Amino acid sequence: MPEGNGPEDVGSLPGLLGAVIDGSIESVIVRDPSGRILMWNKASEALYGFAREAMLGRHLHDRLSAHHPMTIAGLEQHLFAQGHWEGELKRTTASGEERRVEVRWTVLRGPEGQPTAIIEYGRDITRLSVIELESRLQAHRYRNLFQAMAAAFWEIDFSEVSKMLAQLIHGGVEDVRGYFEAHPEFIDATLAVARVVDVNDKSVALFGAGRREDIIGGSLVPYWPPESRHVYAESLLAALDRLPHLSRETRLTTLGGRKIDALFTVCWPSGHHGRGTVLVGIIDISDRVAAEQEVRASELRFRQLFQAMSTALFQIDTARQRALFAELEARGIEDLAAYFDSHPGFLLTCMDAMSIDDVNDAAVRIMGARERSELVGQPLTRFWPPSSYPVIRRSLLSSYRAQASFEEETVHYRLDGREINTLFTVNDSPELRARGMVLVGLTDITEREAAQKALRQLQSEFAHASRLSMLGELTASIAHEVNQPLAAIAAHGAAGARWLSRPEPDLDELRAINANMVSDAKRAADIIARLRAMASNKTSERQRLSPNPVIEEAVRFLHHELMAHEVELRLELSDGLPDIEADRVQLQQIVVNLALNAMQEMKRARCPRPRLKLMTLAGDGELRFALEDSGPGIPPQHHDRLFQSFFTTKVAGLGLGLSICRNIIEAHGGRIWAENIPAGGARFVFTLPIAGWQGPEGGWPHTKV
Repeated sequence: MPEGNGPEDVGSLPGLLGAVIDGSIESVIVRDPSGRILMWNKASEALYGFAREAMLGRHLHDRLSAHHPMTIAGLEQHLFAQGHWEGELKRTTASGEERRVEVRWTVLRGPEGQPTAIIEYGRDITRLSVIELESRLQAHRYRNLFQAMAAAFWEIDFSEVSKMLAQLIHGGVEDVRGYFEAHPEFIDATLAVARVVDVNDKSVALFGAGRREDIIGGSLVPYWPPESRHVYAESLLAALDRLPHLSRETRLTTLGGRKIDALFTVCWPSGHHGRGTVLVGIIDISDRVAAEQEVRASELRFRQLFQAMSTALFQIDTARQRALFAELEARGIEDLAAYFDSHPGFLLTCMDAMSIDDVNDAAVRIMGARERSELVGQPLTRFWPPSSYPVIRRSLLSSYRAQASFEEETVHYRLDGREINTLFTVNDSPELRARGMVLVGLTDITEREAAQKALRQLQSEFAHASRLSMLGELTASIAHEVNQPLAAIAAHGAAGARWLSRPEPDLDELRAINANMVSDAKRAADIIARLRAMASNKTSERQRLSPNPVIEEAVRFLHHELMAHEVELRLELSDGLPDIEADRVQLQQIVVNLALNAMQEMKRARCPRPRLKLMTLAGDGELRFALEDSGPGIPPQHHDRLFQSFFTTKVAGLGLGLSICRNIIEAHGGRIWAENIPAGGARFVFTLPIAGWQGPEGGWPHTKV
């Protein structure tokens, strides 16, 4: 090969090399990267009709008027990118004749990898027969297809393998599969004698080879790890059974030792058996297998977590229930609550359409089952008492609105029919919904409910004791209240006797006296009834109440105390207040307790002009009660302890009154707090929810005192 870039005369090359090149039957041309001709042999002179001297230093493509459908510039770009190109060109000879020339171009590179020259081998194919041209075209198409496929393709020479299999059969082996299993060394030997005839570029990249030659001519041993050779044995059995093809997923090894997951396909086209070579396709499925393994791992983690949770978990099959919802949506029904109201049986239909798909161990325990099978497949209706239907209805409404979660306390049936209090939690995420299921969690809160019930009973007893204590403090007032109607009855009785002793009694006057006596007796009975209610120890009974009459009735208990301590009471009760749901006696107990505390503090502080102001107003879904006094206010050091049990500033107090007031208020869903009035005095405020409050849009307007 000439050194440097100057045109070379073949005759200047070393004698033997020059003779070889000139003796070649193929046209041999060397040109520099710009296309300038450096060498031109005698076959080139014969092919193109140009003398060597006339071509050295000339531009090859221009001089021969070369053209190709992809353009010469495009071919040159491909050549320098890949280092090689072969194909057909049309060129014009010295006589002006156009010829079809098959050429092979190879780029020669310098030490730094830079292109230094292009060597071309060419031959005239203008005179080839139509059959030969078609054959060459088919081979060209096959070659393009072989190289262009995204899959790795191998052409394997199985001639020696076929001989080994034939010897096996002729040797009398009938159970070939059993022989393969008993003699793995036979499989290893067939791998060693199989030879790679050809591979495409995808194979080179997939198996980490630098070039095709690193694979071609070698055996299959490096690519089949021991754990995958049973798949290779399957392909031999398929060949013996004369199957047209075989596909299996397996693991192969690259030349670098890396394991890849692959879809291995070996193909024996019709009539191909026994011809020595087979075509093998390999598709890298490592990413897919890795993704599947990750899915399986995630599923395993979910299962382990599902079983390990201490909360009872139920996987509910909702496919049929969602089909019911889909039908409603298709009919344009948006208000599911209204549909439930107009179709009472639809709720049970939905519940029957949901069944238990799986449960964890905690669910088995909480439902009193011995094993999972007693719960799996059961419809939800089996575990919901009618009293809890409103809860399942609200959860279905939540699902219809595509809300991802729902939580509420309710009651469920166990398998033995016993009821348990539960915290019912639903996970209705889009992912679960797409799979036609929801995840339900149940926490047994029966013991907590029992403890809360006992606490409520204890608080009720404390409240009753507090009322009795408070009535003791009101003894003088009570006696005064009761004595007034009794004294009036006595006076009316005496007056009646005097009228009856007259010779001619005035019957009209007697009827008036009798009416007054009945009225006073009724007033005394009302007082006694209020006292009995206050002194009773009945369970809290909430009822819908108008707040102002309850306050006014409570104030009657305080009438004598107000008079005795010369306290001025001012009521500022807003008109038109909404109703509340509360226990009448407990609400009055709070008002009386707060008022008595205020009067006692004002008396102890020797207030010159003791005053009380009792107010009611509504706003933001709650009713607010406020009691203000003109006393000394709340000392800062006592402020945070006012509602703690057994905290008192009284010499003989127990410190339970305000604590009980707070318990009552919080049990009603309200709040209570105390604050000092900037102008002097203390203010106690408590709130209660308005009955039937539906949120800000339906709220009660603010009212002013």
